[in-house]
Amino acid sequence: MKEIDKDSVDPTDEIPRVDTPVDMRPDLTDLGIIETERGVCDDTYENRQALRRAELNWDAVYDQSGAPTGLIVARSKDAARERRMLSLAEKRPLLVDPKNHNSDYLTGLDLLVDETATDMTPPWVIGATRVWQKEQDNGGPSSPNRAPAGLPQRCRIVKQDGVRCMLWFSGRLKDDGLCRHHLKTVRKPGEDVERARRKLIQAAPYAVDKLEELMETATSEPVALKAATEILDRAGVRGGVELDVSLDTDGQRPAHVVVAERLQRLAMGAANLTAAMGEEIPEAEIVEDSTKDGESIDE
Repeated sequence: MKEIDKDSVDPTDEIPRVDTPVDMRPDLTDLGIIETERGVCDDTYENRQALRRAELNWDAVYDQSGAPTGLIVARSKDAARERRMLSLAEKRPLLVDPKNHNSDYLTGLDLLVDETATDMTPPWVIGATRVWQKEQDNGGPSSPNRAPAGLPQRCRIVKQDGVRCMLWFSGRLKDDGLCRHHLKTVRKPGEDVERARRKLIQAAPYAVDKLEELMETATSEPVALKAATEILDRAGVRGGVELDVSLDTDGQRPAHVVVAERLQRLAMGAANLTAAMGEEIPEAEIVEDSTKDGESIDE
């Protein structure tokens, strides 16, 4: 294995990267958590337990090179909403009604002629809008069998914090006004099995969090016990298993007894037959019969 030259590694790559502004992070010292910086703490079971009790979510922290740092940054619902509102404030030139954060985006020719809105729009949206505008100028699709070009618009989903999704949807009728992110959450007949498997893998961390929550807060003792045993089982710590290999023979005779009785009956039958005969059996004589016209004729 090739050794890594420590002198060639940039030490700044190992610095944790947290994009959330300091003033938007909750103060974890009020929860009894030791912070590495404002709103950031070690990713431990005790810290996640305290955050969960305070109804706070968290995100993993990575360094500049994308490697995990073992830290988490706390995130409240209000902080997440405030962060989205700041992002929307930057997109005001893109909104039809800049005063309404749930307003639709500029589309069609209005989007193409607005240079400020064009600069903050994804390139694929600009390309699809130009194709749609060209088709409209030509009077529609080039062939009656061809579907009309889709006009990209803003996703119609409104999230739990009351702010509409900021992503675009392609404009195709089959997408039903959903962006690529929310389109994955819609169950469709014949969904790819591999996609379902990836969703299960992505949901695994949340499933572990739920098991921890049930183990701590479940009012039913069997539920808490089941959650604890499931965690131990997944961690490879399993209890002993007692195996009972005994047979229930109540009302049934063992096989060797039945076989012995049969052999004894056969031996007794052979002895009785020998005693009844008393002498050897004479050899039988061969008698030839001739048949004529259906009658037997003795010679």
